[in-house]
Amino acid sequence: MPVTESPSADVNTSATFPMAAHTESAGLPAPPRLMLLACLRPAPEGGECLLADGRAVYGRLSQRFPEAALRLGLPRTAYFGAGDGHATQVFTRHADERVSVRLRQDALACFNPTVQPHLPHLRAAIAASQRSMSLEIGQGYLIDNHRWLHARRLFAGERLCLRALGDARFPLPVGFVLHIPAIRDSPFLENCR
Repeated sequence: MPVTESPSADVNTSATFPMAAHTESAGLPAPPRLMLLACLRPAPEGGECLLADGRAVYGRLSQRFPEAALRLGLPRTAYFGAGDGHATQVFTRHADERVSVRLRQDALACFNPTVQPHLPHLRAAIAASQRSMSLEIGQGYLIDNHRWLHARRLFAGERLCLRALGDARFPLPVGFVLHIPAIRDSPFLENCR
């Protein structure tokens, strides 16, 4: 995997706040496809990784709050990054009926007022889709950054993880396929095609 950004160490020696679900480099026009996280030293307390499949998040949102799924997929309803960031949307529908996800939830995330009322539904869908993972020394994960959201719980003590971002040496299908007919055929999505 060609590394587009130098591996970075996530080293902390005191209690550290949790990290909300996000995709890496959401403020770039073309975020890296892959994200690798490897644990060199787990925190003595907390720091579990939380992974959520974007397909599960989108499916939950579409079934329970279809207008939220529609609005969060409208172009330029989110801006991620500082002054050189990127105007985009949380969910992008591609011509081949695949969907990709892009998200950050920190001080460098701005949302159009039309989508702000739907953010609690998005966060609830993410929380319901998350799976917790405690990494031990030498363990890690590799995810498709256009499909998976990742987060971290609060931790105390020293923790050392390495992260690498990059792109595959072979083509990967973008995001995920909508296998649920109710989602594909939803009247709320007609305007997105």
